[in-house]
Amino acid sequence: MKKTYSIRTKYGDFKVNIWLNKSDNAYLVKGVSLPQVVTFGRTLVKAKKMAKEALELYCECVINENKIIIDDSRKVVGKLPKSRIIQLA
Repeated sequence: MKKTYSIRTKYGDFKVNIWLNKSDNAYLVKGVSLPQVVTFGRTLVKAKKMAKEALELYCECVINENKIIIDDSRKVVGKLPKSRIIQLA
């Protein structure tokens, strides 16, 4: 059964689903608002730790691409690139 946890990272709070996969004997993790984030751990504690690391790595990659991240509490992290202002004559 999947259970949702809120993971606190240095980039904000993000929800993840964690469930036990008995055939792999591991807890699988998938981001709720960031479904690209997927990891696992042999214990629930390890799965939460791995979720934090995976979320932070994903955020760092997105920020390095000059994009922004919005966490689950609507906090914005990162900066949009400065755009040029064009004046029409």
